[in-house]
Amino acid sequence: MNQCNPNGNERSQKEQIRLLYTALALNPEKEFGWGRGIENARALGYGENWLGKLPAAVWESCAAVGNPFSLGPLHQGDVVVDIGCGAGTDLCIAAELVGPSGRVIGVDLTAPMVEKALANAALCGFSHIKAYIGNMEQLPLPDSCVDLVLSNGSFNLARDKTAALGEAFRILKPGGRLQMADMVRDAPKGEADETTEGSWADCVAGTLSPDCYLQMLQETGFIDAELVALTDYRTSTTTIGATFRARKG
Repeated sequence: MNQCNPNGNERSQKEQIRLLYTALALNPEKEFGWGRGIENARALGYGENWLGKLPAAVWESCAAVGNPFSLGPLHQGDVVVDIGCGAGTDLCIAAELVGPSGRVIGVDLTAPMVEKALANAALCGFSHIKAYIGNMEQLPLPDSCVDLVLSNGSFNLARDKTAALGEAFRILKPGGRLQMADMVRDAPKGEADETTEGSWADCVAGTLSPDCYLQMLQETGFIDAELVALTDYRTSTTTIGATFRARKG
């Protein structure tokens, strides 16, 4: 098994993901064992302007692991894709930032999450948000069509991370940016690594080390790839949130 691209049973992993995130979409008040909702977003540095402006329903199924908006600006008229958009919290923030002259597109594997993202967009009055059911390893988008790719806690869920990062690279325009938050491995030397036993859907088993992420970004063709910060968000004692950014040359 490639340490920088862990494999497993694809059907089983996707079913785990669909089941868990369907539950989060339909029953956000349930205890899942990791942070979610508006207080989690506040702890991760989402601005009070967004916390107070967006309706409570937009935050309830939000399972952010970091704040991708802290990694660079969005501009009026930008085309933005959120890979693994979930219930659409980041879609709604991006839609406000790019304005009606821009476009915001979400892709998620879980149908109830996509339905909730579209409902949240309508609740906020955004007509320039679209969301689709799709696989991050085969995005339903043309080449070089996007100014910015966002992702928040999603790439660790991909079975083939090389393919998923390659798709993000493919849809970006030259000069386009990737701003992502994800879970990474954080097992101190000599301590047991819980990622070998943890759940894939809970953002544990599919995590990589930060160095693996940087290596894969560079091998995909991204330039200026960097680990920006750790977020202190945890899904186990040996996984931690991190933010990364990179650019397509």
